Amino acid sequence: MLLDYRIDARRPELRELGVTLEFDLDAADGTPVRLFVPVWTPGSYLIREYGRHFGRVAAHDAGSGAALACRKVAKNRFEVAPGPATRRVRVTWSVHAHELTVRTADLTAAHAFWNHACVLLWPVDQPHRRARIVVDHRRDWHLACSLPRESKAAETTTTAPFASTTLLATDLDEAMDAPCLVGDGTRLDWTIDGVPHAIVLDGAAGIAPPPTLLDDLTRVVTTARAVFGGGLPYANYVFLCLFAAEGHGGLEHAASTTLLAARTALAGGKDYREFLSLCAHELFHAWNVKRMRPAEFWRYDYEQENYTSLLWLIEGWTAYYDDLVCRRAGLSSRDEYLALLAKNIDTLRTSPGRLRLSLAESSFDAWIRLYRPDANTRNSSQNYYLNGSLAALCLDLFLLEHSGGARCLDDVLRRLYHATFGHGRGYTREDVEAALREVAGDGAVRKLAELVDGALDPDFAAAFAPLGVQCTVEPGDRPQLGVTFTAGGTTISAVEADGPAFVGGLAPGDELIALGDLRVDGGRWAELWRAVARVGQPLEVLLARRGVMTRCTVVPGPARGTTRLKVSAEATPTQAHLRERWLDPFGNDARPAAASTETKNA
Repeated sequence: MLLDYRIDARRPELRELGVTLEFDLDAADGTPVRLFVPVWTPGSYLIREYGRHFGRVAAHDAGSGAALACRKVAKNRFEVAPGPATRRVRVTWSVHAHELTVRTADLTAAHAFWNHACVLLWPVDQPHRRARIVVDHRRDWHLACSLPRESKAAETTTTAPFASTTLLATDLDEAMDAPCLVGDGTRLDWTIDGVPHAIVLDGAAGIAPPPTLLDDLTRVVTTARAVFGGGLPYANYVFLCLFAAEGHGGLEHAASTTLLAARTALAGGKDYREFLSLCAHELFHAWNVKRMRPAEFWRYDYEQENYTSLLWLIEGWTAYYDDLVCRRAGLSSRDEYLALLAKNIDTLRTSPGRLRLSLAESSFDAWIRLYRPDANTRNSSQNYYLNGSLAALCLDLFLLEHSGGARCLDDVLRRLYHATFGHGRGYTREDVEAALREVAGDGAVRKLAELVDGALDPDFAAAFAPLGVQCTVEPGDRPQLGVTFTAGGTTISAVEADGPAFVGGLAPGDELIALGDLRVDGGRWAELWRAVARVGQPLEVLLARRGVMTRCTVVPGPARGTTRLKVSAEATPTQAHLRERWLDPFGNDARPAAASTETKNA
């Protein structure tokens, strides 16, 4: 049975979408129909409670117009009781749309954006029903979405100045995996190996994209494809770009991605390189998680947490490849890439939780830790994105070293992809180990376990040495306290475990009032700290703790050193070979010829 949806995006002043669903009943016996809205979006592992954005849900007999009983039976479920003569049901509701993120809905005078996961009610236990989604919008706006459209002849036109666009989804998963962006932003279309690609630039506010944008994205796509081998896994792909004053994030989908970035990223330089890395990250997910994914995710349950201990592979390995793909594509220099890795290593070393909770455990706990950080998060768990990317780096360098450059992490991904998704199933940890064993034997399996099942404390100098890359740490000489403050103030939001503040008895929530006899505030903290703090010399701190003035003594420690990665001038030909096998295995340093493009409004 077909589900007929209509989404009204014509009233930005209301800051809400109007939604209607009509469907025929499977049986005319008066059996109640239950509908649900997802509570989370795949790719973002936190219960979002999308039902909280819904207005009143009402139901009617689509034939007679008579009201039907409709009651809420759970936080995200509604039950409709058909009348004795009801053959077709109409359900209506509104969705608050004033939150510009890659996961939610936003309707303004400039655009409309939403994920269907936060907008659509769907019949419970009927994931295979087909859906037709009609979107009403301004006539001068154009809709971008990866879902196929009904033929132009079937498009309907509402009263001017409005029009409508009709989308088709084969089932629940396809509908939930296809966000919509409607507006008048710039759309660029091009093809790669005959496969249509598009990028929609929304909110750029007159900042033009670099003239190399499509060539750069072509390099990203073809370099990512080379990791997995074979052709592109989708029939079309669209980058939906939401530009604002600030922000940075993305959400992957099978044939599209939504990206949130500062509009100044289009101006070039470091911000543009970070934008390309974000594009590479979400594009890489078209293979790694949207197709090749853990068995626990093979069939999504949209109404509760879906647990897996493999997010270090889903996100960590993808985070490793995003910058590496850009390097291999010739979009960043060798030294720029090594500097990024060095910065990531420094960040890892400031994460005490990596020694307390493994990457596998932190993956499983994502629902209650990573997306819900508190004062103790950095001390109790680790970020499987960044730390997972460095674990992937260490495993990749291990494979290169022990195979003489004949094998690398690309080979593991390729084997895992074809052995699992290629056979229509999700993968398990055992599948990952089997792919590793096939590539490099039991030693590689043991290396993986060392990286993801216990404390993460790699010897980076030893890992880089076989590639002729020197990893050194320049000692820090400035005093450090080991705390994080709330923005703009001197109230402690987090204390690093075993750091100077921790040892001195400072705690989250403490407001620092004075250092010695000198008053401090948020605007002068750094300046005053540099003036009075000395490494190894006790310093009295006056603070307010839950309304009580308290004095503590801290002994500032030295700031952590800065990691430097540098290619050795004395690298041997063997080391140089391994390094090039790692950083440029496809010989992509040369910029490609201009892509075939078409520019038009989105």
